[in-house]
Amino acid sequence: MTKILNEMRVSEAKDEGIGNMHQLKYDYELEKVANSMAADCTFKNGDYMLVNSTQLFSFVKQMAHQPPTPYRLDSSVARAVFHPLQTEIACIELAAPCPNRRVDEEGFCLIGPHSSPHSKDDFKKGPLGTHCDHGVADNGLCKAGPKSGSDDQLNFSIFAVFAASVMIFY
Repeated sequence: MTKILNEMRVSEAKDEGIGNMHQLKYDYELEKVANSMAADCTFKNGDYMLVNSTQLFSFVKQMAHQPPTPYRLDSSVARAVFHPLQTEIACIELAAPCPNRRVDEEGFCLIGPHSSPHSKDDFKKGPLGTHCDHGVADNGLCKAGPKSGSDDQLNFSIFAVFAASVMIFY
């Protein structure tokens, strides 16, 4: 699913001149969050958008067989899929449906780290990959930066402190 969504994001970015469309990567930490919500159908707010899997699959099929129209791209699924700053996704199936949340056994996906629909300010106009702060992936989409609290961020912080110490005492 991630590969297909990234292909759709590449196409959308090229068609609409979005220079900062980011690549989605499957996130196992986000999957843990999804699994914690599935047990009792309590969908908590967080750094993600919740998308019904059945609706997501239907949207992907529609996009594959029909050219995009403004109406179709205005759905909640499209807003989650084409938010240029989203970088992570996790999907789970459910053992039983959550009818009060309109989620069937197909389950749901969490797409993050942004929890609200995109705004005009989220888009940077330009050719694919021209407004990437952390480099460009092989498919032309922007690479995500390190997660807050990630090992990469910690390693950089340690390096920065070490470098500053060397400069001060040199």
